[in-house]
Amino acid sequence: VDLRLRGANYFGLCPFHDEKTPSFSVAPAKQIYHCFGCGNGGNVFSFLMEYQKVTFPEAVIILAERYNIPIEYEQGQESSAIFSSLYELHEKAAKLYTNNLYSSQGEQALNYLLERNLTKDILKQFRIGFSIDSWNQLNSHLKANELSKDEINKSGLFSHTDKGLFDRFRSRIMFPVFHPSGKIIAFGGRIFKSNEAAKYLNSPETPLYKKSSVFYGIQATRDAIRKVGYTILVEGYMDFLQFYQVGIRPVLAMSGTAFTQRHGWELSKITRKVILIYDGDDAGGSATVRAGFVLLKAGIETNVVRPPDGLDPDDWIRQNGREEIKTSIGNAQDFLDFHLEYFQAMSLKGSERRDYIYNITREIKEIRDNIFRDELVRVLAERLKVNESDLVKIMKEQRSRTQTNNKDQISRSFLTEFTSKEKKAQIELLQLLVNKDESIRSMVRTKVNIDMFTHPLLQKLARQLLKGKMMVDTAAIIEYFSDKLEREIVTEILYQEHDTSLTEQIVNDCLKTLKSGPIKRRIDELRISIREKETKGQNPEVELNKVMKLQQELKDN
Repeated sequence: VDLRLRGANYFGLCPFHDEKTPSFSVAPAKQIYHCFGCGNGGNVFSFLMEYQKVTFPEAVIILAERYNIPIEYEQGQESSAIFSSLYELHEKAAKLYTNNLYSSQGEQALNYLLERNLTKDILKQFRIGFSIDSWNQLNSHLKANELSKDEINKSGLFSHTDKGLFDRFRSRIMFPVFHPSGKIIAFGGRIFKSNEAAKYLNSPETPLYKKSSVFYGIQATRDAIRKVGYTILVEGYMDFLQFYQVGIRPVLAMSGTAFTQRHGWELSKITRKVILIYDGDDAGGSATVRAGFVLLKAGIETNVVRPPDGLDPDDWIRQNGREEIKTSIGNAQDFLDFHLEYFQAMSLKGSERRDYIYNITREIKEIRDNIFRDELVRVLAERLKVNESDLVKIMKEQRSRTQTNNKDQISRSFLTEFTSKEKKAQIELLQLLVNKDESIRSMVRTKVNIDMFTHPLLQKLARQLLKGKMMVDTAAIIEYFSDKLEREIVTEILYQEHDTSLTEQIVNDCLKTLKSGPIKRRIDELRISIREKETKGQNPEVELNKVMKLQQELKDN
C-alpha cells in the first residue's frame, strides 16, 4: 500500500475494497490500521491475515522470517506448531510422489506426461509426482502411527474408514499446490490407470488450504502478472503447465473448486484485467459466464478467449501451437461481446429476448464499479437496440425488489448496536482509556468500573484496558479478539482521537448518561404498571411514589 503522511497518521488506497479517494489509514503511534471506507482494521498480524489470507500462526511466522526473529513454541501449544508440522508432512509427501514418478512404478505415468508434451524440466519445476496404487505407502512413509490425531485429521492426506487409516491419493498423477511463499499446502490428483469415478481428487480444506483463496501456480507467475498487468485464467493444472511451458507466463489455474467472489477479490489485489480461457465445450462456456460476472463485480476488466472445436486449452496449445494462442490472447473478446454471442442474443425474439435482458441486467446491477457498470449498460443498449434509460429502469426495479443494506457488516453492527446514548458514552470512555496522555487515562480509571459497560464486546474491551499497568498497547489488545468483525469494531473504537481540552466535562457527561439510562428505563416500566393498574381500577400510589423518587434522582444526577 502506497502510504503518505497526513498529520500524525498515514493514508493510502485501501487494498481491501475499490476506492479512488484514500480512506485506509495507519496510526504509527498505536500500531494499528483502519479503513474508514469498508471498516477493515486491526494490527500488523490482522493485515497479513486479511491481505495474504493466512492464519494467525502463519502471519507470525511470515513476520518472524522477514525480520529474522526466532520463534519458540511452548510445550502444549500444538495449535501454534501444527502449521510447521503440516508443511513438513506435505513436503515429505511431495518428495515421495516425485520419487514414485521416476521409479519403475511411475514409468507409465511419466511416459503419459511426456507424451502430452510436458518436459522433464517443467515436471521437476512444479514437482509433479505419482501416487502408486497402494492403500498405505504414504501412511508408512510418514509413519502415521506416530503422528498425532490432529496432524492426521488436518493434513488432508489420509482417509478414515471402518477398516482404518488409508492414503487419500492412490494411482494418481500428483500436482502439488503451492502457497505464494512457495510452500506446498495441498495436492490435486489426476486419475491414472484406475477405475475410480472421480477424474480429479483434490485435498480437502485444511488449516493450510482454503480453496476459495488459492490459485494453482501463483508462486511462479505472480511477478509476471504484475509486470504485464493482466492474468490469463484457466481451469486445469495441465492447461496451466502447457501455457507456462511455452512461455505464456502470466497465467493461473483454479485449484479444485469453482470460481467464487473470494477468488475475484484475491485476483483484484494483483491485477486489474483477466483473460478467461476455459474449456471450449458448453460446460466451459457456462463456467466462463459465471466467472466473468464474478470478476466484473470485483472491479476487474474481463476478456474471453474460446478454444476452437470444443477443445480444452491443453489440447489446443498442443495441436495448434504457441503462436495461435498468443494471437488469440492479443485479440481477446470483450466479456459482453462474448456473452451476447454465446447466448445468440442478437437473434432472440419475444419472451426469450425479454428474459435475456432481465437476466443480464440482474447481473450488471451488482457491479460496484460505476464505470464498468455504465459502460456495460451503454454497450448493451447499443447492441440490442434498446433505450439505455429502459435498461437503467429495469435495474432500478430489480434493485428495489431485492435491495439489501450493502454496507459492510461492521457498519451494520455499529448502526444497530452502538447508536444509543449509553453505548456511545461507553465508547467515549473506552477511547479516553487509550488516550496518549497518561494523566487522562489515570483520571478516567478512577471514575469508571467494569459494570458500567453493558455490551459484551465493550465490556471485554474495558476489561483489557482496566487491568494491569497504565501503559496501553493497542496493537496487542486487538489480539484478544479473534473474531474478524469484533476485531474491526475494536480497531475503529481504538483508532478515534478526542479533543482533550474538555476531558473532565466529557467524562462527567458520559457518567451522567450511564447513570440516568437505567433510571429512565425503570421509570418507563413503572408508568406501564401505572397504566395497567388504572385500567383495572386499582390504586397505583406505590408506583407513583417510586416514579417521583426516581425523577428526583435524575435531577440530582
